[in-house]
Amino acid sequence: VHFPQDEISRAEAMNIANANKQYIVPTSGDPIRGLIQDHIISAVLLTKKDTFLTRDEYHQLLYSSGVTAAAPRSFIGKFGKTVSTISSEDDIKPVLPAIWKPRPLWTGKQVITTILNHITRGRPPFTVKKTGRIPREYFGINNGEIKLLIQKNELVHGVIDKAQFGKYGLVHTVQELYGSDTAGILLSVFSRLFTVFLQMHGFTCGVDDLLIFQQSDRERTMKLGNAEKIGEHVHSQFVGAKDGGIDPKTLQMEIERVLRSNGDSAIASLDRLMSSALNRLTSEVNNRLFPRGLFKPFPRNCLSLMTTTGAKGGLVNFTQISSLLGQQELEGKRVPRMVSGKTLPCFPPWDCASRAGGFISDRFLSGLRPQEYYFHCMAGREGLVDTAIKTSRSGYLQRCLIKNLESLKVCYDHTVRDADGSIIQFCYGEDGVDVHKTSFIAEFKMLAANQNIVLEKLSGQLEDAHLSKSDAYIKELPNALERKAKDFFCSLTKKKRHSLHLRKQKNFMNLMKLKYLSSLAQPGEAVGVIAAQSVGEPS
Repeated sequence: VHFPQDEISRAEAMNIANANKQYIVPTSGDPIRGLIQDHIISAVLLTKKDTFLTRDEYHQLLYSSGVTAAAPRSFIGKFGKTVSTISSEDDIKPVLPAIWKPRPLWTGKQVITTILNHITRGRPPFTVKKTGRIPREYFGINNGEIKLLIQKNELVHGVIDKAQFGKYGLVHTVQELYGSDTAGILLSVFSRLFTVFLQMHGFTCGVDDLLIFQQSDRERTMKLGNAEKIGEHVHSQFVGAKDGGIDPKTLQMEIERVLRSNGDSAIASLDRLMSSALNRLTSEVNNRLFPRGLFKPFPRNCLSLMTTTGAKGGLVNFTQISSLLGQQELEGKRVPRMVSGKTLPCFPPWDCASRAGGFISDRFLSGLRPQEYYFHCMAGREGLVDTAIKTSRSGYLQRCLIKNLESLKVCYDHTVRDADGSIIQFCYGEDGVDVHKTSFIAEFKMLAANQNIVLEKLSGQLEDAHLSKSDAYIKELPNALERKAKDFFCSLTKKKRHSLHLRKQKNFMNLMKLKYLSSLAQPGEAVGVIAAQSVGEPS
């Protein structure tokens, strides 16, 4: 095993190799760490309204989460006494059950509350509000589960889904307020908790998850039967003929004449018309089927649960299995015609049917016909080829960018300068803010609701005396941020201000000033490399 031998490698190991420190992406300020797949499923199942746990299950989940071992301990001993690694501060304080009779039962939400209480003990509790990933119609219009609300560490309503591990979610808020180490502990605890709960609950997909009601299926078939009529209607419009006032043979000849004489522009125009008409049809069919047409409703439907919560896949995958594949596209266009006017040898020349242009009304559940399968393979192949070609191009682009920008850095006067000291930018990003710290700077509601924690973290006071000691070059908020902050304060009602403990505008502006000044980019930050990598990596 190679241990770090000098101070530089030690510093790298402590900062770069430490996963907790790598929570935010320097490209955009979004979180990169989070839980995925099975953990998301388990989180939703645990935190939904109708999950109740017995005393044994509640305690087992808390024990299995390892929250006591994960939280940082303080080894404080008295003179002459043995220092014990087990102290009373490791004890979890369970919450009272939600239901007492006929037997005590705890909700899944209370497990989360207990964990949050334990992880943030000794520090002020936090508040977070975040809209979930699951669409409104899946839970019911007036259901309170759509938005997650944690008030003073207590999970009041909402479920933990993929959104809570993303930007401005539960974990991101914990990271912002309590630091990366606490967020790392929370993720570890959640990981163990959700693993154990899923083992208790179980989760599996079956064929009944893919099925739709017979009535819905009949409606689907009837709707998709209109696809051929849509093709004829659009092509008639395209050649300037009245709908139904021209026989198919003449229509094909007219299409050939227009497309051959006007070339690519005519093909693109026809593709656009057909795609928009067929996409409307596809959306209409899918909206009818999901979620109301499913044989097994959400959240008992495991595939629906998986795709809507963000655990794996998306609605597109579900629709392709149970509804239809839809229009296949190659390079952003419909399937191209050969010189003969056919898309495949089995179709007539200049066929105006939507099927001939790559519209697949079949689904994976009941199988694809050979022509549809071929079109689908064409679209799949394009993706593979595209990836292979892109790799070398984007790699060279990134190398060029990095070699040209590698010498740019932030200086002590907050300017961005080159290796020879020439000024590239007077203030990094025009506001001087480090991307790592930019996420919550305009989230006024969150900052106001958690001002005690923000102040404690920044170890600042609201007095101007503290702020006057700040940076000599940047002393004030940027105009745009100041204006937004004032607008936010003015938009609050008196009652809301009182609930947020915001009595004076001056106090809130000082809080924002403190937040801004603590978010400035540090001198020496290699902003050129970050910029180059941020452009190169997505491509």
